Amino acid sequence: MPLLFPRVAALLAAGLALSATAQTPRPDPADARAQVPRVAPRKAAPPQAADDPPRVDWRAANDRVERVGGWRTYARETLPPEKTP
Repeated sequence: MPLLFPRVAALLAAGLALSATAQTPRPDPADARAQVPRVAPRKAAPPQAADDPPRVDWRAANDRVERVGGWRTYARETLPPEKTP
């Protein structure tokens, strides 16, 4: 029987909390003049350091693409091989 009182007290407290929130009317979302609570802006989290990929010289990368045959060579790598009759 001693465990019954804490359970009843917890249920009573939960019921009171729910009834208090149920009594506050919510503004009508269709009413443009409805009073709504102000929203306080929050600061954004500071950016986290990312593991940047190594920097590549774009001129050297373009020269390499030209040496291997241009963008069409890379595009052919993604296609399945053609069947010869």
